[in-house]
Amino acid sequence: MKGFIEQSSKFLKPVYAGDTLYPMLKVSQLDCGRTTGVVTLASTILNQRDELVMEGVQKYLIKRHPKFFA
Repeated sequence: MKGFIEQSSKFLKPVYAGDTLYPMLKVSQLDCGRTTGVVTLASTILNQRDELVMEGVQKYLIKRHPKFFA
């Protein structure tokens, strides 16, 4: 990883001490350049009742690895 670009989060429901939280990250977009790329991750957090309590997006600048991107 070369750098952190952006983050946004929306908190949809309150969470309380004793709650169990289940985070999930999903690669939602990958933009490749010659030497670097931008990976966009969609994040969600569910509670023990499968209720969505947070959703967000993070973007990272990554170094392109020649072995994986011909």
